[in-house]
Amino acid sequence: MDIDRIRYFNVFAETGSLVRASEVLHISQPALSKALKQLESELGMKLIEPEGRGLKLTASGLALRAETKGLLTQWLQVGEKVRRKEIAEPTRIGTFEVFSTYFLKHLANTVDFKNLELFELRPGKMEDALLKNEIDIGITYLPIPKAGLDLTEVTKVKMAVYGRKELLNKSLNELPFVVPLDPVEGAPTKVTGLDGWPDHKIPRKISYRVTLMESALELCRRGHAVAYLPSFVVDAHNEMLLAEYRLHEIQSPIPVKDRLQPVYLVHKTNNEDSKLHRQIAKALRAI
Repeated sequence: MDIDRIRYFNVFAETGSLVRASEVLHISQPALSKALKQLESELGMKLIEPEGRGLKLTASGLALRAETKGLLTQWLQVGEKVRRKEIAEPTRIGTFEVFSTYFLKHLANTVDFKNLELFELRPGKMEDALLKNEIDIGITYLPIPKAGLDLTEVTKVKMAVYGRKELLNKSLNELPFVVPLDPVEGAPTKVTGLDGWPDHKIPRKISYRVTLMESALELCRRGHAVAYLPSFVVDAHNEMLLAEYRLHEIQSPIPVKDRLQPVYLVHKTNNEDSKLHRQIAKALRAI
């Protein structure tokens, strides 16, 4: 069977229309119709039949779709899989959104990436990915203990409350915080928020909850909110902005020593002394 005809057939089956299928495939409707008739002739069975003003799959067509859909996906991925094997094995790092965004420039200075796969994972999911061999190493400051994994504390990063200049003189009770939407579960500390704020000790006014911290940064840039963020993230963030949108440190009730957040590398037990581990540790110490 011609693979293109099978692909055309599956696109028609998905769209249910010769017109829409021809648009998706970027071929003319007559050419598509001819290819489908050739497939029917090749197989010796009717695959499509009229239904009102349109067309539908016959019982044989439905059976062919069920049999070929998965095989077609595998076939279309063959080229990509071969190309991937021709280049270096990927370096697979798990970290979390925003930290990874602003840490990448430091990472690129110490790790020679020929093929990088960066997985932005929340605590718990990162550890699971390590145990499943989906990533090689994880970077976190809210580790979730799991059997078979070890932690290495590499450095500490300063955390602080940041917002627009006009919010500098407001009290903690007045500050509208934006925080990560998903809570942390299973952390050995009482911290439950992905930003690491000790809500169990110091209540705050939470006005916004977001999944992506880049959305939190946008709220901060516009003066709608403040956020508890790593200082190196804000420093890198401010380098790219006009002065009016830059974020400033706001006085925090958290003692300075408690705002030094440990950063850990998470790795499989007895797998600490690897070249990748040493390179990432060097990059983390540079932030």
